[in-house]
Amino acid sequence: MDTPSQEKYFDRELSWIRFNARVLAEGMDPSNPALERLKFLGIVSSNFDEFFMVRVASLPETDPRLPEIYRQAFDLIRKQHLSFKELLASGLAEAGIVRVLPPNLDEKQFAYVKNLFTKELLPLLTPLAIHDEQPFPNLSNLTLYRVFEVGESSNPAILHHALVEIPKNYPRMISLPSGSAHAFILIEDVIGLFARELFSGFMVGQQGLLRVTRCAEFTIDEERDEDLAKIMSEALRSRRESPVVRLEIDAPKDVAERFKKKMGLEEHMIFRGEGELDLKSISQLAFQPGFEKFKRPAWTPRPVAEVEEARDLWGLLKEKDLLVHYPYDSFGAFLRFLTTAAEDPDVLAIKQTLYRIGRNSAVINILEKAVEKGKQVTVLLELKARFDEELNIEEARRLERAGATVLYGVVGLKTHAKACLVIRREAEGIKRYLHLGTGNYNEKTAQVYSDLNLFTSNDEFTRDAGSFFNVMTGFSSPGHFSKLEMAPHGLRRRLLRLILRESVQSAPERPGLIMAKMNSLVDKEIIEALYRASQKGVRIKLNVRGICCLRPGIKGLSENIEVVSVVDMFLEHSRLFYFFNGGEEEVYLSSADWMPRNLDRRLELMFPVEDRKNKKELLQLLSLYFKDNNKAWTLSPDGEYQKKEAGPDKKFRVQEYLCQKALDSESLSKKKISIEVIPQKPKKFHDAKS
Repeated sequence: MDTPSQEKYFDRELSWIRFNARVLAEGMDPSNPALERLKFLGIVSSNFDEFFMVRVASLPETDPRLPEIYRQAFDLIRKQHLSFKELLASGLAEAGIVRVLPPNLDEKQFAYVKNLFTKELLPLLTPLAIHDEQPFPNLSNLTLYRVFEVGESSNPAILHHALVEIPKNYPRMISLPSGSAHAFILIEDVIGLFARELFSGFMVGQQGLLRVTRCAEFTIDEERDEDLAKIMSEALRSRRESPVVRLEIDAPKDVAERFKKKMGLEEHMIFRGEGELDLKSISQLAFQPGFEKFKRPAWTPRPVAEVEEARDLWGLLKEKDLLVHYPYDSFGAFLRFLTTAAEDPDVLAIKQTLYRIGRNSAVINILEKAVEKGKQVTVLLELKARFDEELNIEEARRLERAGATVLYGVVGLKTHAKACLVIRREAEGIKRYLHLGTGNYNEKTAQVYSDLNLFTSNDEFTRDAGSFFNVMTGFSSPGHFSKLEMAPHGLRRRLLRLILRESVQSAPERPGLIMAKMNSLVDKEIIEALYRASQKGVRIKLNVRGICCLRPGIKGLSENIEVVSVVDMFLEHSRLFYFFNGGEEEVYLSSADWMPRNLDRRLELMFPVEDRKNKKELLQLLSLYFKDNNKAWTLSPDGEYQKKEAGPDKKFRVQEYLCQKALDSESLSKKKISIEVIPQKPKKFHDAKS
């Protein structure tokens, strides 16, 4: 079937906006506790900040899609703001969390905020006058500014405008003395209340708020014969003066028009709000201590008993491969693996990739200790992990000071693979042990991101991993791997062959089957291969959390393809691929999504899971995601997502099921009865932070 290109693929940016509509739906769902709803509203704000800084900023100004992208994004943000107002007025008020506006301050509260303004805030504030004949001030990215219209006392008709930056190093929500459980006032309201102190001799008129979003993309010349960390630091400073891609403003129309012209922005780039800007910071109310009735009980990842109880971890890994599933299983399993390697006198070397580390990282601490113990430690640390660049530079310097060898990957490619190789001297000779995963070596995100991990001592796997690190650190060519597949060298080709093989083997009496779970599906070559497989009768079941450019359910093109998306308390982050292969089933895990950036511009790994028990467990896991009828959405041929409903079937929620399974498993290992706990939603939900 010859289908026009525009009808075969959904627009990437619009698909991403639809993903955030599913996130917002969790914030609007009255069955979720009030403070859990607030978290999701904050997640939407955080996601859109990154969307404009990265995706929108990367599009050419002449792209005809831009006005529609802005329109759909702003429509959803308005819906988010209305949801917040409803939540603030009902659910949060019921919890005793009340925003107090300046006119409603009682005498005690007024005295409190006046004292706070005079002694603490006033010294921090710097009014910026806006003059027609002078350049517009260089406003900081994602920073709130209070907008003021001021008139001269001698002639109030002569109006001027000024901006005051809201201090970032001061809490936005200021607790007030009150009989309520938690009454608060926003810092911008306090500044507005006492604005006359800032403009002595002038009359303060209309006020408002604004916030600019700047392009966060930059290019660096990695081939310059200089310190890459230094080059990155210079590039990061350039972000502060990058082009504005969005103006959020809540101010009178004439004031907004003036700022729009001063910044040289198109009308479609302006979000005219009616209330609070930057709900991301206000959503931190959800983490106030107490209010347990309005939160979901916290989920604590369960220890991996085999790892925690093993007296000889290396002996255990010689016997079997271990599969670990975050956040149901604890990140402690990897920390035990790394700590054992650091402390074992027979371990000679540790080689590891790092992408997003996290502040105060236990992994960095252990690697430092490994160096102190005389191990040869080599770390491939990606400095270009977006928005974590500064932290990664700090950690790179720290490891270098400790004596580790720190490399910054391959020129022109991001290192996104997740691998840790331990080299140990044993009686039989050198033996290697390997960890591979779908997620970052970050103990914080491992509590809220769903990721899969494999520990193995299989010689073919570890030999491939050794070759992978040699490619990364030296002049070795990728060559032929026995088990691992590496992007950008062979992963795309391997995926296309696996899909083609399924098509060739498919027959009406025994149709092929592909099941895959990933964050995003964008790559058109992969999508075309899936379309051809569907036309050959292959059943294709895709669990795609975020962006999906494939159009399912089109007769003659994709009628055998089903796409679902699960949005729940944990961020679905694992990449898991299954191929029926005529009954000789194959299961793979990967750090890579099916996107051009992952397959062509990043160093990624895909690896098979061969242990029969582990493979069976992963196949069952994949099937569960298509069984969910509580937090799953089905993608329709027109691009809309419909929430799956239980109907006459029993309600099934995959993440809740996996939590209960983890509790039951822990209880079995401890020989005691578990108590059902409904887990907590995550603190963060970063779609692009992979």
